[in-house]
Amino acid sequence: MDFLFNCLLTIGIVFLVLSLLSISMRLLIVVFPEKSSSDDAVVVAAISTHLNRVYPHTQITKMEEQK
Repeated sequence: MDFLFNCLLTIGIVFLVLSLLSISMRLLIVVFPEKSSSDDAVVVAAISTHLNRVYPHTQITKMEEQK
């Protein structure tokens, strides 16, 4: 009986700790929202360079983000 009780107690404690971590992560996300990224030009340049290496003599005409 002690073994079963210890297993259930451990599972309960792990669940509690994970719940507290989840709540703290949510609070951090609300308090410190993600800033808008200005790295779009860097990403476009990296994709263009890679595609030019893979497919020489190509030119990117349009790039859209899929949501």
